[in-house]
Amino acid sequence: MKTWKNGFVASILVFLLAGCSAKQDLIVPSPEDRDLILSPSEKQDLIVLLPDPEGKVGTIHVTTEGGSQTLEKPWYGTRVEDFSKPPTAPKPLGEKEITTVFGQALSDQPDPTGRFVSFILYFESDTSILTHESKEVLPEVVRTIKDRKSKEVYVVGHTDRVGAELYNRGLSSRRANYVRDQFVIRGIQSSDLVVSFHGEAMPLVKTEDEVPEPLNRRVEVIVR
Repeated sequence: MKTWKNGFVASILVFLLAGCSAKQDLIVPSPEDRDLILSPSEKQDLIVLLPDPEGKVGTIHVTTEGGSQTLEKPWYGTRVEDFSKPPTAPKPLGEKEITTVFGQALSDQPDPTGRFVSFILYFESDTSILTHESKEVLPEVVRTIKDRKSKEVYVVGHTDRVGAELYNRGLSSRRANYVRDQFVIRGIQSSDLVVSFHGEAMPLVKTEDEVPEPLNRRVEVIVR
């Protein structure tokens, strides 16, 4: 996958909490439909849409003098290379790529409630095997649970819509329990973990039946 241009001081654009910073990449969490109209003086390079802390995803319309693009899938980004031309076609960004470009901004982003931190761990198709990127995230999740001394951690399993509904419910259970077991192996008390699973019923990205969608093959971890 092509790597987005690095070297920018990234900023978080939180529509309910903060304003837009000029000449910087933008990473946009929002549960609502929003319009982002860029001017030549701002020179934003990369705009990325993230789900909000509850996993909800809205729509961002990114407009330049040359045209516009719509971001409606989580973890997708569009790039402004020339203000007189439309933004580039949206494309998904991997976890490592987002961390490389926006790591400092994400670490500085305040928890809007102060009550919880959430993570998403992704899985290989039709398995309870974490993707390589999510394996690297797992220690951070464990460290967060321990640092917060949390006694209430929710582990929620999901699948995409490939396969029968009953099968996917079982697959989502296996994924959630796999993550639970990984936490216990690493010293988290099983009594602090609440496991649930929803099969294909609660996708991050809505698709037709039998359409594979990597962003729906996931376990959400909410640390209170």
